[in-house]
Amino acid sequence: MGDRAVRKEISWISPLRTGVIYAVIIAVIYMIIGIIGLIFGGMMGGMGGGMEGVGIMAGGGIIAVIFGILAGAVVGFIMGVIGAFIYNIVAGITGGIIIELKDT
Repeated sequence: MGDRAVRKEISWISPLRTGVIYAVIIAVIYMIIGIIGLIFGGMMGGMGGGMEGVGIMAGGGIIAVIFGILAGAVVGFIMGVIGAFIYNIVAGITGGIIIELKDT
């Protein structure tokens, strides 16, 4: 009885909530990439000119990571809203995505 699947159609997606989800996802991805870049950039700076290279990379790199996270969140929010808006128009014309759900 628990294996019975039900098909549902996604006919509308909330643009605001989609924008928030995209903003958080993109910000987290940019944060991870930025931290990795900061670590490797610091190592490369340290190889080239001693400890002063590490300091320069750390100072400018941290600002770049913070800016990247904020910019990614803004762009992610805007793209999420636009994507959901376009999906809603297309789903109204062609029908939404059909998913299959089952009880576990």
